[in-house]
Amino acid sequence: MIRDLDSVLQPGKPWPPISEKDRLTTYEQNEALFNGDHTKVFQVLLKLFSSQVAEYNKLIIILNWHKRLSTLWADFLFGEQPKAAVSENPESPEQKYVDDFIDRTHYWHRQHTRQIDVSRFGHGIIEGYYEAGCKLQVVHPSKYFPIGDAFGRTTAHLIAWLEEPEVVEHVQQRRLFCRIHYPGRIESREYVVSAASGNIITGPENVSIKETGINEPLVSVVENLATSSGKLVDDYHDLDSIIKRMEARLTRVGRILDVHSEPLLVLPEDSGAFSKTETGALVYDSKRRVLERVAGAGDPGYVTWEGQLTAAFQEIETCLKQLYALSETTEACFEPAKLGAQVSGTALKLMLFIPLKKVDRLKMVADPTTKAEIKRFAAFEKARGFAGAVPVEAVSVLWQDGLPEDFNETVANVASLKSMCLIWDEMALKMLYKLDGKALQEALEKLKSENTIL
Repeated sequence: MIRDLDSVLQPGKPWPPISEKDRLTTYEQNEALFNGDHTKVFQVLLKLFSSQVAEYNKLIIILNWHKRLSTLWADFLFGEQPKAAVSENPESPEQKYVDDFIDRTHYWHRQHTRQIDVSRFGHGIIEGYYEAGCKLQVVHPSKYFPIGDAFGRTTAHLIAWLEEPEVVEHVQQRRLFCRIHYPGRIESREYVVSAASGNIITGPENVSIKETGINEPLVSVVENLATSSGKLVDDYHDLDSIIKRMEARLTRVGRILDVHSEPLLVLPEDSGAFSKTETGALVYDSKRRVLERVAGAGDPGYVTWEGQLTAAFQEIETCLKQLYALSETTEACFEPAKLGAQVSGTALKLMLFIPLKKVDRLKMVADPTTKAEIKRFAAFEKARGFAGAVPVEAVSVLWQDGLPEDFNETVANVASLKSMCLIWDEMALKMLYKLDGKALQEALEKLKSENTIL
């Protein structure tokens, strides 16, 4: 966190600030892991092969659990789209406006993208701006620098990025663009940074200030796991050693299997597989993979070897169990086919109890943030005079669990409740078909008319 912005953004100071280097390095490593470039982070994988091994034989097995886990949590939260409601009447102007806002800004997709950043970097950022209506973009955390007071409270948000180097008067320079979000206004600045030293040369330049019309900044930040220490917590740190171990072990197993996929032949001296020198000594050709059979050593055949791979696979299985435990997942998250087609919805939820508890924890952050963002950006559009914008006072979010629906189980539950007179027709239709508004009323009328005929 930056305490004094002007002391950081001045000539002679390095960019990015030294205090942010560790955080940015972690981002770079975690992004490499997410993208599958594990050898950039796990250097030990490159040491599994000697320099004599041909490049085409240096096959390293990459298990991209990092990407799979990050997308898993985003899919649980936003893969099955939530529903934002601001009115009980789906046809009200407020509800229509919010539905339109969510569609125009691709809000749930932005949320899904940000949640991936929350998993891999520890927090995710959405920034709003006006361009014929409110637009939203997910900002990479490496471009985000919170500005805070002496008590660690965030007072403003700095979004800054460097352009590619360019040569100006025989000197390589980079232009630093800064956008500072304060409550009620956005300040833009530009600086010139030395490409060689990384220090700011001149600035600020092209300073401008725009009023937003609302009393909140147009930046919203979601953190992964909040603790009293205030440090960012990502989903990768605790798992890196386990995943690195599995990748190294599987790569070694692969090497063993590759070697023994072309076994050595043991043949007699007079088989024609050998050539001799003038002195009568046998000449071995390594490319032919043939050895001489010593007299009396048995019939010709293959050289076989037991690589003790059972222990290797037992270690991998143990690592997998620890991976599930530390990542708060279960095998059912990744291999649902093993559960069979007859597993009920209730049984599936019990099997996924631990990951669903983590999803509930993520919702504790996502729910109030989502409500605040919809109200904030709606107020922003209203202040900028966007046609059709209306003030939004209260927002409720209906979250989905991201699991496949067991319709037979739902029907049985609804029928049981209806037989005990605990629900009515309207509620039964909503529970069964997720109907609302006009569609629900039409279904009710059709149901009543058919019952009357019967």
